Amino acid sequence: MVSLRGVGGLELFAAIAGVSAFGSFGERQEKVALIIVDTQLCFTNGSPDTDPDNPFAICNPPATGGSDTCDRYGSLGVASGQSIVPTINELRGMCDWDLVVRSQDYHPANHFSFGSRHFGTPTFTYEGGPVPAVGYPINMHCTVATSGMLDDAHCCLVDTQQDACTALDGGCTQDTDPTNPACAACAADPSSCTVMPMNMWTDHCEQSGDSGFATGLEVPDTDIVLQKGVQPNIDAYSIFMDNAKLHKTPLDDILKAEGITTLVVVGIAYDFCVSWTAQDGADLGYEVYVVSDASAPIALDNGDGTTTVDGAIADMTGKGVEIITMAQAYEWGCPTRRRLEEQGRRVEEQPKGRKYTLW
Repeated sequence: MVSLRGVGGLELFAAIAGVSAFGSFGERQEKVALIIVDTQLCFTNGSPDTDPDNPFAICNPPATGGSDTCDRYGSLGVASGQSIVPTINELRGMCDWDLVVRSQDYHPANHFSFGSRHFGTPTFTYEGGPVPAVGYPINMHCTVATSGMLDDAHCCLVDTQQDACTALDGGCTQDTDPTNPACAACAADPSSCTVMPMNMWTDHCEQSGDSGFATGLEVPDTDIVLQKGVQPNIDAYSIFMDNAKLHKTPLDDILKAEGITTLVVVGIAYDFCVSWTAQDGADLGYEVYVVSDASAPIALDNGDGTTTVDGAIADMTGKGVEIITMAQAYEWGCPTRRRLEEQGRRVEEQPKGRKYTLW
């Protein structure tokens, strides 16, 4: 069996064996899933006023450091989010994937990840609020579910003395929501809960708002759709598990039931949900590839000359995730139904589309 890891190794194998890299991938016995992370209207903007006829142009408004006027602003719009849609469609079409999975942020109002829930509205400085920037990091206390499943856990803001709170004008206020079990349990006994790092975002991807899939994205009904963030008191970046790595979602079981061993991950945001998903996939034993130019970053400033993209790349490669480009994907190739038939392997019917709620 030939590994995909390392372009140099593939090229060397191809030169020695006299076959193309496409052939070496096509002969692999692994089953491969394309994971399209959160490529939604809420994470994209519409056409800029400078290029109104191009629905896939980059549109960067002042709120995210640019100067463009967009014909539509995503509730947490990533400047280059819409521009990756044609690339994702192209990647989908170049392979006969064993499975295609689309995740979808699908929040109720007042969701746990919304800065307005914890700090009021307006939340961020460019709106006149108390929080310095979108993506501001803060720690939450979360219950530990005996089931080990993410949708059974709950989180609450109980520590008002943490640096992230004391550094803000006016600090932050303890959440005492009586409908949230974590607020009573974690305030009474913090040691019974786990601390989970989070970031504060604008209200985004609401079920009644712009949570639909991005303009132009191919969305056939054979895909598996994973709706996430439906539970109001918990959040996670990875679609495999929570940020504290204590609770899992059903995704690993879904993929293993389909015999999937290799993941190709793309989408939004490259430095958050894509990166965390890829890392967890590697930790769970999958061979994982991230296509960088089919993914869009938020690129938050770390304050030290680096951005969250730099950290994400280091974290992914440290876990053994292979970061590739579309050019490399074309060079490597991938299995197709015709090639499998030529090899005499049984061609399974594509699975019917299914929808799951992860948490």
